[in-house]
Formats: sequence, C-alpha cells, structure tokens
Amino acid sequence: MRTVNKNTDHELMVAVARGDLAGMSDIYDHRHKALFRFFFRLIGRQAPAEDLTHEVFLRMIRYRHTYQAGDLFEAWMYRIARNVFADHTKKHRLEIPTAEGQMELVESGRPTPLDSAVKQQDLALLHRALRELPDEKRELIVLSRYQGLTYEEIGKITGCEAGTVKVRVFRAMKEMGQVFHDLRREKAS
Repeated sequence: MRTVNKNTDHELMVAVARGDLAGMSDIYDHRHKALFRFFFRLIGRQAPAEDLTHEVFLRMIRYRHTYQAGDLFEAWMYRIARNVFADHTKKHRLEIPTAEGQMELVESGRPTPLDSAVKQQDLALLHRALRELPDEKRELIVLSRYQGLTYEEIGKITGCEAGTVKVRVFRAMKEMGQVFHDLRREKAS
C-alpha cells in the first residue's frame, strides 16, 4: 500500500480551494482507493461504491471554497463522504446487501494472512456481522478499523469528542462480536 502524504493532499486542496483545479487529479490518485474501500465496506456492492467515490470528488470540487488552510484534509474528505453516504442511504434503504463472500474480493490495502479456508469463512462471517450493524455503528468500525483513522480524526468527522468516539467504537465492536459469535453458532448447527 502506498503511503499518502497528508500534508501534500492538504497543500493540494488549499490550492484547489484557491481555484487551481489541477491538484484534484493528484488528490484523486492518492485517495480514490481508500474512499472506494470505505463505501464498499459500508454498502457491500461495487457499482454503488464506485459511484459514491466519484460523487465525493465532485463534491470536493463543488465545495472547495469551504476548505480552509487550518482544516485537516482527511477529516474534511470523510465528512463529505459521510454526507454522500447519508444521501445514498436515504434513497436506497431497501436494496439487497452483498452476497456472502463478495466483500472479501475488495483489496483491503493491507496484506492479509488468510490462507486457510477456515479463516476465510470467519472473515465472511465477520463481514456479514458488520453488515448487520446499524449504519452509525458500521461507519465507526469502518473508519477506525478499516480506514485507520484515529479517534480524534473520527471525532472531527462526526462532531464528537475523541473519548466519545472511543466508547462508541468499543460498543460497536462488542455488538459486532456478539453478532459474529451468534452467526458462527448458527453456522455450526
């Protein structure tokens, strides 16, 4: 996985906010895969995840004037992504979720030690447990565990204190663990 220089994206976005749109190409190159993974893990379907990823970049251009030199780029970007996701979920509440096993096909950006069938089955159950959580809890887990954001960064995105985010992530992980264990028992019977 290529390391993203957060300062570079910040500097590029400051230039974009001033009207130099050429920097959006570099920002897209640095960030589109992470945004796609974010949306795919929330939605579980490739085509809508791609569409939402592109919508984030369109909104970044449309609302570039709201970006300030003191902003943290990643927090600003994920606030836009959350708004895009919220708009999407309002429109598509009743769609069918991803088939079991499909979510594992998305490159996570990190090497995975899943080389045995048992681990792959557990991963499929884990993703299924993630999909069964309410949107707010699933989003917190995706931002903290899959996207690698700190509690402080998530707090800036969600408008909460870092301590509150930490508690909410802990509770969401605990609930996901319970769902996972229930699914595992169900599959074993």
